[in-house]
This record gives sequence, structure tokens and C-alpha cells, in this order.
Amino acid sequence: MAEPQADMSDVAAEAAADFFNQIFGVIIEAICRFGRNLYNSFAEVSFGRWTKVIGSVIFYILIRPYIEKLFKWLYDRDRRKEKEKKEKEKAALNGKKAKKSANSLRAGETGKVLGEVETEDELEEGEENLALASGVPEWNKMARKRQKKYLKNLEKQNGKRAEDLSEEQVLELLDWSESENEEDKKKA
Repeated sequence: MAEPQADMSDVAAEAAADFFNQIFGVIIEAICRFGRNLYNSFAEVSFGRWTKVIGSVIFYILIRPYIEKLFKWLYDRDRRKEKEKKEKEKAALNGKKAKKSANSLRAGETGKVLGEVETEDELEEGEENLALASGVPEWNKMARKRQKKYLKNLEKQNGKRAEDLSEEQVLELLDWSESENEEDKKKA
């Protein structure tokens, strides 16, 4: 009984080896043909073939501006259709505008939208309109300006606190007293 199984395994091994040999044979033949054809396409080039190549390049150079104009025309046509559609929608509303903008709805009671800047005097007119209209925070110049303003306010608050304190309170905060100074002199 052991022999039929051995025969079956030998048959299966031969079939698998034959299968993989055929696959590798096809792959090797394809690589050889590709290399041979590539070499022949450059080595055995006729005058007629060079004429076709040069003619194709010249034809492409001549027709390219017209192809670009075609795509530009298609793009402009789509833009025109969108613009007409928006104008029709405006005409349907008879120039009426919404009582509340989307930003005011998002802001809620606070009146501030994400990315809206408090300091209008530091922003240029264009940047201000961009930040207020889009509602999207600007993470470059505007963020640096907000940081500078925050630091200035922090310095002002610290300065006011120091001005409000008397000299005795400052010494008390620093934990200095004349008796300590005298003790230090005696130790030295």
C-alpha cells in the first residue's frame, strides 16, 4: 500500500516540475523576444520608419496649440454654465439675502468664529477679511501676531502688579528684611 502513495507523490512532483519549467520557459522566451525586438527596432531602422517618426513629431508640434485651445474652451464652457446656474439661483431669490450668515450661526452667542482675530488694528485689511470670511484659522502670520499680543498683555499685567505694590510689600515678597542683612554682616 505504501507503493501507490509513493507513485502518486512522484507523479505529482513531476507534474509540478513540468508546470514550473513551462512557466519559466515562457518567461525566458518573452524576455528574449523583447530584447531581440528592442535591438532590431534601433539597429534595423529604415528610411520609411525615420520618416514616420519625424512626421509624427512635427504633426504633434503643429497640432498641440489647437489641442490646448480645445481644452481651454471646454473648461471655459463649464465655468460659464456654473456661472449662469448661480445667476439663475440669485434671480430666483430676487436679490434676497439670508438674515444670518453661516459664520454667525456657527459662532453662537459669543459672536466669535474659530480663527477670528481680536486685534483688528494689527491686521492688514486683506488678511482681516480673509480670516473673518473664511472662518478658518490662519496658522502663520496671524498666529504669531496673536502670540505677540498675548505676550504684550502678559507683560503689561506683570508691570501693573509691580507698580501697585509698595516697597515694603516687594521686600516682603522677596523675603528680605534689615534684620537678616545685619545677621549676614555679623557672620562675615
